[in-house]
Amino acid sequence: MTGRVRDRDVLLLMAGLVAAVLATNVLSAVIPGMDAALARAPILVLLLLGGTAVVLAGVIRRPPR
Repeated sequence: MTGRVRDRDVLLLMAGLVAAVLATNVLSAVIPGMDAALARAPILVLLLLGGTAVVLAGVIRRPPR
């Protein structure tokens, strides 16, 4: 894997995360009560833990070179 591919993967991941945050913001404005539910729940912490678990699982499953 070259540096260019990794850079592109990182940019795509960042764009996807930004799109997910914006979509969540729009949904919380449209759906009544979701705004209050998101304010009470530690959503950011749960997302960070989930993302870390996905990355670690990918590293563990990847065969050594």
